[in-house]
Amino acid sequence: MKKLLKEIFERELAYLARLIINRFRPYVIAITGSSGKTTVKYMTGEFLKASGFDVLVAPGNMNTETGLPLAIIGFSKPPETIAGWAAAFIFSPFMAFFKLKYPKYLVLEYAADKPEDIRYLLKIAEPDIAVITNIGVAHIEAFGTIENILEEKWQLAVSARQKVICPQDVFEKAKKIGYPRAEVVSPSFKTVKARNIKSFTNKTGFELYIYGQKGVGEFEFLGKHNILNLELATLAAISAGADREKIMEATSHLSPQSGRGNRVNSSKDFVIIDESYNANPLSMVAALEILARFKLSRRVAILGEMKEIAPISEKSHREVASLARKTADYLIGVGEGFKGLDLDKWYPNVEELNREINTLLKKGDVVLVKGSHANHLEKLIEKLG
Repeated sequence: MKKLLKEIFERELAYLARLIINRFRPYVIAITGSSGKTTVKYMTGEFLKASGFDVLVAPGNMNTETGLPLAIIGFSKPPETIAGWAAAFIFSPFMAFFKLKYPKYLVLEYAADKPEDIRYLLKIAEPDIAVITNIGVAHIEAFGTIENILEEKWQLAVSARQKVICPQDVFEKAKKIGYPRAEVVSPSFKTVKARNIKSFTNKTGFELYIYGQKGVGEFEFLGKHNILNLELATLAAISAGADREKIMEATSHLSPQSGRGNRVNSSKDFVIIDESYNANPLSMVAALEILARFKLSRRVAILGEMKEIAPISEKSHREVASLARKTADYLIGVGEGFKGLDLDKWYPNVEELNREINTLLKKGDVVLVKGSHANHLEKLIEKLG
């Protein structure tokens, strides 16, 4: 019965979201990838807003078969209780049928947790611009191979009407699957490229060349992966008609979202780099590269198990632990994936870590907290903050 009700609700949401798309015909920018898609979505939305566009950016991680249509209909977050879902089921038709106006631009995030997810979401909203951030092993347990992950995510590109934006290496691997009908554009010195990048412990400075015109900027994001996110978001915004100067002005106002690299200044006199929202091998390496920049403090890495990578789980956790031992001065693992990997401390779950965390950290520490969402490391962030 529960499964049947879920299917009925999903069909209702899909129908209502398609109804809105067909009625108002918003310009759709769709973003997918193994990591970075939420950050690129956020940056793209900020650039469009700075240019005065009437834009709706899908909130949070509303990127699934229920989340994406809820975002299109106008919900700010998915329901969290049975009563909330019941209310959404009842009120969604009213929200869809009685809309008198709608944003002219939509920036949406498309998740692919299992095969056919992207194809399902495309039946709800096809993009004018498709952005693919990267291809990694996130959710390989469901897909089997990285080639299957690439094929699934590339469906977004194949469906794009105007432009496909992705790193050149992604296009080189994907073009054998099928050439998009839209133009493919990658960050480069001919399009959008950041140069003279200066990395600090609390910000990154750069020169950003947008089709030959240079701008100088900085933002609070750290790591080379966020420079690529900036380039992709800039390309998406420019392709949608955003103003170059407004984009450059907006970069200084960008800041990492909760759980995605934001810094938390603890009342206990240490700095936390909060990467607790999610993790896969690619994003683990990127986070450890950020931690490596801190030279004058003790570097502590608290790493949660990486989920949904079963075929490569043992190898990936071992490789991440090896890199972390070279990067961090003190290394703590959480979850079965990091068990027995010669760490300084290991805990089966965040609850047990929380009982001892105050005895493990020292004044002045820089603490990276990174792990898959299923570890619930946000509970540790709450305690440390």
